[in-house]
Amino acid sequence: MNRSRYRMKKRSRRTPSGRTSLLIRNKKPKIAPCALCRTPMGGIPRATRTEMRKLSATQRRPQRAFGGVLCGACTASVIKTRTRLQSGIADETKVPLTLMKYVKMLKA
Repeated sequence: MNRSRYRMKKRSRRTPSGRTSLLIRNKKPKIAPCALCRTPMGGIPRATRTEMRKLSATQRRPQRAFGGVLCGACTASVIKTRTRLQSGIADETKVPLTLMKYVKMLKA
């Protein structure tokens, strides 16, 4: 048996032929973090890839700007920064580079 599978949940199953086989369950993935502040994001299920594929697009991630990438607070700060840059209130040199990447991605 593969060493990485030792810690996985195991269950004995009896097959129709009468033989017992080992059923190994896959681990659930970790909670998706925000790309900027690394806090756990809400609205994204902790599901494996096969389970995620069965969900509809609206159940996989939030339907808003940067849904599934940034948390709500970081999305709000990106939108505020973008608006301030467009109106001329803020200067582009004073915006952090980590935030600037998402400000440029935001549609005008």
